[in-house]
Amino acid sequence: MLRPAWRRLWPWLAFVGVVVIGGLLVSSLSSKPGRPLDPSSASKDGSKALAVLLGHGGTVVIRTTSLATAEQVGADATVLVTSVDSYSDAQLARLAQLPGRLVLVDPSVSALAALSPDVSAADVTSGPKFPGCTAPAAVAAGRVRLPPSRTYRSASGAVCYRGAVIIEPRRVVLGAAELLRNETLADEGVAALDLNTISDNGASRLLVWLLPGTEAAGPGSPSIWALFPGGAHRAFGWLLVLGVLLMLWRGRRLGPAVTEALPVVVRAAEVVEGHGRLYRRAGARDRAAAALRGAALTRLVAHAGLPRGAPTEQVVASAAAATGRPGYDVGHLLGGPAPADDAGLLRLAIDLDALEAAAGVPPRSKGPRS
Repeated sequence: MLRPAWRRLWPWLAFVGVVVIGGLLVSSLSSKPGRPLDPSSASKDGSKALAVLLGHGGTVVIRTTSLATAEQVGADATVLVTSVDSYSDAQLARLAQLPGRLVLVDPSVSALAALSPDVSAADVTSGPKFPGCTAPAAVAAGRVRLPPSRTYRSASGAVCYRGAVIIEPRRVVLGAAELLRNETLADEGVAALDLNTISDNGASRLLVWLLPGTEAAGPGSPSIWALFPGGAHRAFGWLLVLGVLLMLWRGRRLGPAVTEALPVVVRAAEVVEGHGRLYRRAGARDRAAAALRGAALTRLVAHAGLPRGAPTEQVVASAAAATGRPGYDVGHLLGGPAPADDAGLLRLAIDLDALEAAAGVPPRSKGPRS
């Protein structure tokens, strides 16, 4: 009883186990919800900790994804652009016309040409660095342990931390987005550098934190797809869809059984015994009982001269009249519930054989009817 049930259930149990394990792996490997550098995100790559520190220092932080909102602030406000490369040249030109201060995070060479022509990209640096400049924001922060950062040159501003930070009267350039992240804020000097440069040593009381939204029309930050030829991501998507369709095609049901001639002659008794062993191994007493009753109904219909496909009630009435048995007795025998055990199945076969004999159905062989 248990082995046939286990054989039927183990593929489904294995499938459920794979789904559960996959869900656990995805949930453990995926990062917490929230956008990178989002002032409302407490994930590792969010910036909620910095936003809270700015608020405690008296700076009001306004989070927005609208370029129009940033254009409405006055000359005493600071606009922090977290993803400069997400905007087109026309949008960068609009940002360059803002009356207040701009803090640019990890801008590319093309973005600098539109927003701060005096600044150009140089190299990369990291590790503990001293200010190396006289800008008050950098001097107050002191030594800073920098994450891997771009470095820049400036013709008019203060070049601090070997170019990782550029401080101009209306422009601040930070060479790494990691400087604003929650996971990096506790590193040496990072929080002080962020607070002093972004708030202009506390002079700026309004900060518009600009995240790229749906209106951003630029190419965005470089991604892994930059290593592949153009259109590779679309080809990957089509291959993924094709793989799913291929699995559905190969995993479809084969449809109903097709009757074919056997390549060898098999005795009817062997076929019957083989079917019986299969039914017994699977515990399918309901199917075995249905096969016995179906065969008996077929022979009773043929013997009584009833049309093929006659309803069971008509066959029951004919058999009851021919045998003199009560109709409910014959009906229970031909259409009752499946036997509960093998002994009941054996009794059903004997009772059906006796019913056919009483109705005058000629025997098919010397042995019991099947």
